[in-house]
Amino acid sequence: MSPQRSPAPWEHYKAIAFDVGGTVFDWHGTVGPMVAEALPSVDARAFTNDWRRTMFSLLNDVRAGRLPRINSDVLHRRALDHVLPRFPDAFLSLKDRDELSTAWQQLKAWPDAPAAIEKLRSRYTVVVLTVLSWRSVVESSKAAGIAWDGVLSCEFLPAYKPERAAYLAAPRLTGCAPHETIMAACHADQDLEPATQAGLAAAYVDRPEEYGARREPTLPGRSYYVAEARDYADLAEQLTEPAYLKGA
Repeated sequence: MSPQRSPAPWEHYKAIAFDVGGTVFDWHGTVGPMVAEALPSVDARAFTNDWRRTMFSLLNDVRAGRLPRINSDVLHRRALDHVLPRFPDAFLSLKDRDELSTAWQQLKAWPDAPAAIEKLRSRYTVVVLTVLSWRSVVESSKAAGIAWDGVLSCEFLPAYKPERAAYLAAPRLTGCAPHETIMAACHADQDLEPATQAGLAAAYVDRPEEYGARREPTLPGRSYYVAEARDYADLAEQLTEPAYLKGA
């Protein structure tokens, strides 16, 4: 008699919605070197991280109604104007600021991401759910050779993540129920927890170098996540291989 196996994830879930900024695209590894080239006298790592934090601060102003509804390309450009005065040796002309801001539209993918995403597309409908602009995701994905079943940019949705309405847009637009949809991200508290509160499942993939300096790999250790993966190969295996084969 064959041993009873646990149901494999694809028997319960139909779609995966990926965060991409940090999760699929190495924003720091892309933007940091461009900052270093444009501003050789500044700490490029600190500047790049501050730039990203400031963009999200401005995004919170959009969500609160203190700024008009504008996309991430405009927010990154405005954020750059806020960050430059914080670094005494940083100066860029308006033209150079515009040019540097295009870095966020040409993000490089983590090397292990494209193959895993393609493998997952053989089992699931796989879409993007991101605060990044549609243009930045499309151009970055094409350059990386990543094909998606859809790109859901919050610039076209009723709300920006981490609002509930943003997460619920993914199952609605893929024709799935929330409990049939997995949110995949490398941000447990900022992305996956709000997603689970909206009724979606969660899959974590670790990205230890997201902020430009490698940290020790860590997993959230949350039993209600459908997967917690050390890397993309691990994520694809956990979400496509029958549970009874693991450890065999």
